[in-house]
Amino acid sequence: MREYIVCVADANAAENARLCEGLELHGYAAFGVTSAAEVLETCRRGQADLVLLDVNLPGMSGREVRKRLLEAPETRGIPVIYVVGREEDAEGLRNGPLGAGGHIVKPYNLPMVMVRVDSVLRGCEPYELSGAGCFEDTAYTDPLTGLRNRLYLCERLSEELEKAGRYGVPVSCLFLDISEVEAVDRDLGMVSMDDLLAEVALALKNTSRVYDILARFDGCMFAAVLPHTPLEAAVRYAAKIQEEMSATTFSDPAFPTRAKLSFGIAASHDGQARNAEQLMSEAMRNLLHASAGCEQGIVARAMSASG
Repeated sequence: MREYIVCVADANAAENARLCEGLELHGYAAFGVTSAAEVLETCRRGQADLVLLDVNLPGMSGREVRKRLLEAPETRGIPVIYVVGREEDAEGLRNGPLGAGGHIVKPYNLPMVMVRVDSVLRGCEPYELSGAGCFEDTAYTDPLTGLRNRLYLCERLSEELEKAGRYGVPVSCLFLDISEVEAVDRDLGMVSMDDLLAEVALALKNTSRVYDILARFDGCMFAAVLPHTPLEAAVRYAAKIQEEMSATTFSDPAFPTRAKLSFGIAASHDGQARNAEQLMSEAMRNLLHASAGCEQGIVARAMSASG
């Protein structure tokens, strides 16, 4: 996957630099501009794959900048994510001809920003590279995390099981549930569930291969289809996600929240699981056992042709 270039258009130099630094830490090339004229010139020269566009840039509104980008053939294909000062300011930006790839709110929540940026840029990749197709297809996308949704996961799992049966390769299905959420600092309280879900989504992406299929399944539950992955490797995958959350999110003083992550895994080693529903049902049963008190938080089982 090539390195994408993100143009951060924010008149506040400190916030601009902070966001650029965060993007670079997550593998993007990033640079900041502070005016609408710089945005238009940068895009005209083809120097940006994505623009994070403050709606209140001096000299020209974000909507007007977006309109001018759409009017020029050489810039109309550059995606834009609006930056707003508060959630209420996003009203009117979500729909209509000037709509963009969603919005983010100041002060910047870096995990939420990365989820939004990743979802928009992965939507620009061909299917073979992203393993997920075009993220602009809202029927298959979870708007909060940028991951796929239950409908897409079920369809793709059926396809992967068919391939597994044809070629005799393993495939694993994993469910992840978040529970026992609690505040570590009584004064600061807990972060929002949206922030926690975004953190888990980011950990999933950081741990996964480009062809793994990730989804927010329902509420606080995530799912993953892992092609060419036997049971033992799927268990290691779940352990890596736990380690990622423990070493980053749950160890960050700025994120004073802890939660229990439980994993249920089912794997078809011989490619002969009868259907997607059978494999998901087994993974869900294992998740229930893990949530009920498994010390490691991971319960896994390999399925045979007889189930």
